[in-house]
Amino acid sequence: MYEERISETASSTVVRTAELDLLRSLTQEPGSEGRLVAVLGEPGSGKTHLLSALVRERQWTALPATVHRCSSGDRERAIDAVRKALWRARRAGEREEPARPVIGLARRRSRPDRELVVIEDAHLADDETIGELAAIAGGDPVPLADVVVSLRPRQTPDLLAEAIAATTAFGRTARIELAPLDDERMLAMSPVPAPYELRHRSGGNPFNLRALQALERSARSGGDGALAPFEFAVMSEVRDLTLTERYALHAAAILRSRFDADLLAEVAALDPLVASAALRRLVRRDLVRVEPVGTLFSIRDEVFGSLLRQMIDPCWAALAHQRALHRLSARGQAGTQIGFHLVSSLSRARAGELTQIVDASQEIMETDVSECVSWLTPVLAEAPPSTEIGARARLALSTAFGRLGRMPESRDLLFLVDESDAPVDPAVFAEHVAFVSVVEGVLSQDVQMLDLLGHLLDRPGLRDSPVWPRLVLARSFRVSMLGRAVDSAEADSALRAARAAGDDLVAAGLLGLRALASVAAGDVERALADADAAAESLDRTPEHLVARHVECLLLAGLAYIYLGRNADAQRQVRRGVDVARRRQRPFLLPTLLVMLSEAERHLGRLRQARDAADAAIVESGPGNPLRHAQAVALKSAAEVWMQPVASGRAKSLAQQALARQALTGTHVNGSASIAALTLAKCAWLDGDPTHCVTLLLNEGRGPDLRVIPSGTRPTMWETLCAAGLDAGMPLDEWARRAQEHARAVPMPHNLAYAAMTGGHLLRSRSAPGEAARRYREAAELFATAGMPIEQSYALGQAARALAEQGRADQAAHTVRLAAEIARRSEAVTLLHWLDRQTGRRPASRPAPQPSSRQEVFGRLEVFGRLTHREREIALLICSGMKRRDIADRLTISTRTVDVHLTRIYRKTGVSSRMELALAIQRKAAGQEYAIGF
Repeated sequence: MYEERISETASSTVVRTAELDLLRSLTQEPGSEGRLVAVLGEPGSGKTHLLSALVRERQWTALPATVHRCSSGDRERAIDAVRKALWRARRAGEREEPARPVIGLARRRSRPDRELVVIEDAHLADDETIGELAAIAGGDPVPLADVVVSLRPRQTPDLLAEAIAATTAFGRTARIELAPLDDERMLAMSPVPAPYELRHRSGGNPFNLRALQALERSARSGGDGALAPFEFAVMSEVRDLTLTERYALHAAAILRSRFDADLLAEVAALDPLVASAALRRLVRRDLVRVEPVGTLFSIRDEVFGSLLRQMIDPCWAALAHQRALHRLSARGQAGTQIGFHLVSSLSRARAGELTQIVDASQEIMETDVSECVSWLTPVLAEAPPSTEIGARARLALSTAFGRLGRMPESRDLLFLVDESDAPVDPAVFAEHVAFVSVVEGVLSQDVQMLDLLGHLLDRPGLRDSPVWPRLVLARSFRVSMLGRAVDSAEADSALRAARAAGDDLVAAGLLGLRALASVAAGDVERALADADAAAESLDRTPEHLVARHVECLLLAGLAYIYLGRNADAQRQVRRGVDVARRRQRPFLLPTLLVMLSEAERHLGRLRQARDAADAAIVESGPGNPLRHAQAVALKSAAEVWMQPVASGRAKSLAQQALARQALTGTHVNGSASIAALTLAKCAWLDGDPTHCVTLLLNEGRGPDLRVIPSGTRPTMWETLCAAGLDAGMPLDEWARRAQEHARAVPMPHNLAYAAMTGGHLLRSRSAPGEAARRYREAAELFATAGMPIEQSYALGQAARALAEQGRADQAAHTVRLAAEIARRSEAVTLLHWLDRQTGRRPASRPAPQPSSRQEVFGRLEVFGRLTHREREIALLICSGMKRRDIADRLTISTRTVDVHLTRIYRKTGVSSRMELALAIQRKAAGQEYAIGF
């Protein structure tokens, strides 16, 4: 019902493409018999939108389709229109085969296109209809048409639910459950990009997301126009409630969650017995839900409750909040339980209630930042900033806005408190300033907080305060993120103070900063010691404490990335991502996710690196252009070696990243360098080494690459040498600079890149034997650093040098080893490049292998396009079953099996049962791409 009421606001884009494909395949399979298809999903999950897309497609192709929506107001005639369509289909069958008896819908017919009957909200149908649908599910009678029903899981009658569950296992009925949408699909279906907190609160429900966006627009503009379609949807669902049920539902919306029947009765001002009966009916209607533990209840979901509260009479609501506040206070409930009611009755606030609201908001900030903001905002109108409670409310709201990444509002509140001369503890104020300054740095935004931070550090009274190390950490973090040198003496002094105060988290953050400074200075041993000490401290700190300073995990992970310890970096950063999501620190996600992408890529986990970059693109959005550009650049870097050959995906992404970076006017995060390196590698792989060299030299402003971040320079020098070798250019200067850098910062990956450049230089001097030795040395160093893609690439260069020496067998053996490493990382382009290193063409491989690795991977990728039934038949045919046996097992005709096999062979590109079986075995062994079974 939700989906119908807001159809005018919904995008025509269908984001549940997998479910739509499955519906297509189920309703377009050849054969004379139909089936029941149950589409189950929570209210607002997109059932109507999905089914309307299916019906539209059938109408465009002139295929028959009948749609009916059930409602609680017409239960006695719910399926009349549908029954007429089924009767027409049955009569058509009678004319075709008059000699066969007709039992209900069981008539077979020979028409190639079955009719489609869609019954929406079938859980509201009358008992006769439910009984008929349950019979259709069991195949008695077998339907002449495909019957698709949409259901809400909690409201589906037991008879129909049991019939669907029993017959789904035997393939008679199909069941499609609509899970919550992921972030990428939520953004695709939303006309306006939704921030993390709205996506998190929506629970992956399309209706909830749009309603939350409308609620937010309404709160900011003061108008209710945006809410109208969503309120109408709620009104339509509750319009037939009795007066008693309506009061009970309104009281449930006021109480929101975890209330008992007695509390509901008191808030609704109803007799307890009457309230209990109304509550049972509301539970059956799925307007109120039972909590998993105990005898407590909650409104169906918070979005539904918020919309319902918009429509409650404000006078009745104010009295209900007062009754709830009185009863909860008498029960001794915590501030977080009564804070909502205090805020909702703020017009009658007494002395001390503002303090209760601020205290409660600070408690709930750890679990629900958005709720905290909604509680604190009305307090600002009641308490000026010059008062103690007004200053406290603004500081708490500043921190809440900071956690949500709303920096302009957060900074404005801090500056307002600073200028108001309010009676605020300087240490408390400094703590808030330090936090907001860190958020500003993580988001790579401007430096407005740096001056205020420096002013606080200059105050003599704060030097001996426990907050002083935190201030130093914040400023050092900001300076480091801007690419400047940290004041090492101040950082060391703050580290000693933090350790003396027992503040392990701040000490870990300062150790991470010191490790970064040591990397830049070339002191690798000290950097490793500091990074390990920081990680050890973070590992023994529980999550709720780490959540206070997640930036310390960020610093430890960044230090490990610079040190080439990518497995350690991955562990720290992944923990940071988990903490940021669970503890509502969305401002950290873009930065942590790009770091995770970088670590995963170096570890050879290209698919995971691409997924992390995609998540960073989603989380950064338009509000963080620098991180967005960096995420796109990192995605392009992951695609270089894993994209299908000649697809151009990596090149396109790199160009997008450069365009976005140009809009920001800064190169501080290195995304332009990553994107330029991707473009250069693409040019080299495409056979244009001269263009590759030109791109890199232009980006680096010369052979010293002085404007390139130091961590990216070794890779660029190696690429310059590889491309320059193919173009016949002199390599001496590039190789020399790579080796000087490795001596200055002697980490395994730097030494490996230096060895690679040495190998290129030796090959240019016609010494392939010595070059092969240097390449193998580089491969061993890359293996030590845990960088399998680079290891495979180095082995490929060694094979090339061996082939130039005429050592064909050794070259072939080396290529096979490199290919096995690349295959584990799904590096398609790298496999294709390796095929060319010894002059062997993929077509020379013996049967039964396909003609090239590209074709192998391409075919295996296509397996993901098979429908559910096609995959099922593919598995059965490869298990040795005959076509007739498969037809009997799946209760379909042999002709239908043949049609499916034809489609399977066409989609996958295989030509025999043996090739199909080999492909499935590779998937099962985990040796190739996931096929999708």
